[in-house]
Order: sequence, then structure tokens, then C-alpha cells
Amino acid sequence: MMQLKTCLGAAAVLGAALSADACTSWAIHRSVSHSGRMIIQKCRDSYRGRLDADIRIAPNGWRWMRIGSNQHYPNFGMNEKGVAITMNDGDSTDIKHPGKGRVGMAASLTIRYVSTHCATAAEAVEFLKCVGRSGWKLGSNASYFVADPDRAFLVDLAHGYAEVKEITGGIAIITNTWHLPGGEEISTKNLGYGRGDRAREANVRAALRKERVKGKYTVRGCMDVSRMFCGKKFEEKFPFRIGKGGGNSLGASCFELDKEFPAFLSYAYIALGPQQDTIFLPVPMSLNQLPEKLRDGSWAQLAYDILDNAGANHPAIAEFAKLEDKFLAEVEKLRPQAKELLKAGSRDEAAKLLNECFERQFAEADALLTRVREEAMAKGGKKAEK
Repeated sequence: MMQLKTCLGAAAVLGAALSADACTSWAIHRSVSHSGRMIIQKCRDSYRGRLDADIRIAPNGWRWMRIGSNQHYPNFGMNEKGVAITMNDGDSTDIKHPGKGRVGMAASLTIRYVSTHCATAAEAVEFLKCVGRSGWKLGSNASYFVADPDRAFLVDLAHGYAEVKEITGGIAIITNTWHLPGGEEISTKNLGYGRGDRAREANVRAALRKERVKGKYTVRGCMDVSRMFCGKKFEEKFPFRIGKGGGNSLGASCFELDKEFPAFLSYAYIALGPQQDTIFLPVPMSLNQLPEKLRDGSWAQLAYDILDNAGANHPAIAEFAKLEDKFLAEVEKLRPQAKELLKAGSRDEAAKLLNECFERQFAEADALLTRVREEAMAKGGKKAEK
């Protein structure tokens, strides 16, 4: 377990602070997932900007996947130990933080620290508790999902406050409202916001249940639900948001955590850009690095162009889903082969098998997304740039 002095020592590593963003997220316990693996997903709502992802090496030598919006800080994270972490904004409070002389800790920096230092979800929870209860100056109040292949937790966090609940079965869904007992003592969130958040959670829960296969929740279902529009009526509130100037859903990541070989067979299904306008890419933790197009923001720009020119519920969504189904089937077929190689100690061969599959899939996805973008731009009366 991470000790308090280790937590406080992180101040030297994480100096600055960035604000967090609003989202819809869920955790699916391995006991109810179709694959038997722990799953956590976040649909991120924010203002339009650069979206990118890469794989990095921490100072301790651990490999970790950073998915975010400004090249340096993550909005989503997963490491080679099989620990994944996401966050949502939490309740507002009227707590006056002393500020001066206190450590600044934004959500993105918290996610980076967990991804580079925590080998289990329990270690991550100890760090998050330390951040909240030690009175660090937070970028925003938050709710975190943190999971490894065995355990998953929900953590509500504010200045001087942290509450934790282990998710021992079923599914948990959060928007931007705290859920755990204790928060009601300091929360100033008004009824209007709370009702909207709870409606969104209830609708997502019902939609995920409809997508089950033989009573179990699937990655395919997570993808489909993340593309459902959030309307104004309570019964229409879903994860996917569209608005002019801001408030868009600008990315989703679904983490599926492998117990036996997390550094190879854990996957992040990444959608950079509005979910209806991009393709979920299955990214194995075995990759050395992601393609330049995902790292420099140009992959997400394809999705932005489709959003601006194709309109809502465009026909290409069916093409995206068909290609994603093909990808998921290929991953399912490949995993047992890679596992046999890993059990035999052939780590390089297993990585080669997984990585070559990703390269083929990325090439197919890139070709489809580029074609759809060109067609959308032509429809919108704009010339597609080469």
C-alpha cells in the first residue's frame, strides 16, 4: 500500500494544476462483463481542441498510455500493470481553500501520477485519499473510477475530503455528481443539476442493459451507448453531446483489463473526437508507440471535419460500427494465440502478433475515416485538404 510520505512526495513531481472537464463514465465489474475482464469507460465532454494519445515511459521504467488534449497531461490513463483511471467533475462546495503554500493538484496530474506510480487500484486509492484528506489544492472537485484486473473503486474527492467505495459487482455509472455518503455535508450542487445528472445515469444504465449479450455487458455495447445523443428531456439524456462552440463529447475510451498479462493483453478502445464521427480503435498495451497521426492531433481533426459537414446520425456511422465489429472479432481470435506465446515465454513474438494486428486495423480505420471526411467536406461545399 502506498504510504502517506510517498503521496506527499508526489508534490515534487506534480507541480502545476489544470482544470478538469465534465463527462459520463461507467465501471463494469468483471463478474458481469462478457469477457470476464474489468471494464471502465469515460465519455469526455469539453470544449473543442487538440486531442491526442501516446505511450510513454515513466521514470521508474513503466510503460503507460496517455489519452488527452494537450500533449502532456492525460484525461484517461492506463499502465502496464493493468491500472486504469478516469475522472468526472464532482459536486460544488463552499469550502474556502487556504491556497497559498498548498500543493496544486489537478485531475490530469492525479491521473498521470496514478498511471506512473501505482501498481494496483488499491495503491491508487490510497494516493487519492491522501490528495483529498491532506488538503491539497485541487483543480476541481471530482469523482474517480480506478480499476485493475481484480478490483475497481469509486472515489469522491474535494479539498480536505475523500470517500471511497469498492465496486464488488454489477455496474456503476456516474456523471458529474457525487454518489457516496458524506458528500451531502459539504455539497452546494443545486437540484436542477442533480436531477439532470441522475437522469443521464439512469438512461445510460438502461441502454447498457439492452446491449447485453447473454446477460453480460460488452465492449460493443459500451461503444454503441457512447454514441447515443443527450437530449433536453430527462428520458433523452445520454452520454453523447453536441453543441456549437463548446459542450461537445470529444472522446471516449473504454479500458478492458487483462489479469494474466496486463502489459500485453489489456486494451484501450480509443475514440478521439466526437463518438459519432470517429472509429473506436482497439489499442493493446503491448504497443511501443501509437502512430504519429494519433499523436499529432490530425486523427481527431478528421472527426471534427466530419462533425462539421456530415450532420447528425450520418450514414457512415453504420460503416464505422461494421469495421469495429471486424476489429473486435480479430482481437478475440488473436488473444488466445498471444496468450499461448506469453505462457511459453515468447514475449517478443506475442507483442509482434498483437502490434501487427493493430497496425493493420489502424490502416483500415484511417482509410475509412479519411474517405468519409472527404465525402463530408464535399457535401458541405468545402475542399478536403490532402
